[in-house]
Amino acid sequence: MNTELYDRLGIPERIREIAGYDLYSAELRASLDALSERSAKLIEAPVSLVSVMLDTSQFIIGSYGVSGWVAYAQGTPAEWAMCTHTVLAGEPYCVVDALEDPKHTDNPMVRMTGLRSYLGVPLTGFGGHTLGAHCVIDARPRVFSDADRAVLTDAAEQVMRLLDVHRT
Repeated sequence: MNTELYDRLGIPERIREIAGYDLYSAELRASLDALSERSAKLIEAPVSLVSVMLDTSQFIIGSYGVSGWVAYAQGTPAEWAMCTHTVLAGEPYCVVDALEDPKHTDNPMVRMTGLRSYLGVPLTGFGGHTLGAHCVIDARPRVFSDADRAVLTDAAEQVMRLLDVHRT
């Protein structure tokens, strides 16, 4: 386990804020899946997801196009998730070609899934913490546009409105 990553993601107030949502609500998940599908189609990407970053793992709470073991596990280790970079930066994060990016060439997700490009925007909670990310993923290298970023930013605001309805 990467203890530096754990320390940065495992801030108690941040984890408590995540725990304050009913992330297992079927209604919430259906809405987040639909939002993910909309983002994927508008940006013309095969995969989109909404995830929260826990202290050691990414937990996918809404998705479109996610399959295989990632769908079954509903997430990945935090070290493998590109959404971790979005959360830690607290701002949009983009990877044009993971096979050419030194930060990601050795990432097991790139090797196992064929992930090549990524664009994610942060999900900021009411307490000011970055809780997760809404992103799109493609199997081909690509440069995402300002319009793509705007689609995700708008959708991330919708995600937070949906999550607020499901605070416990």
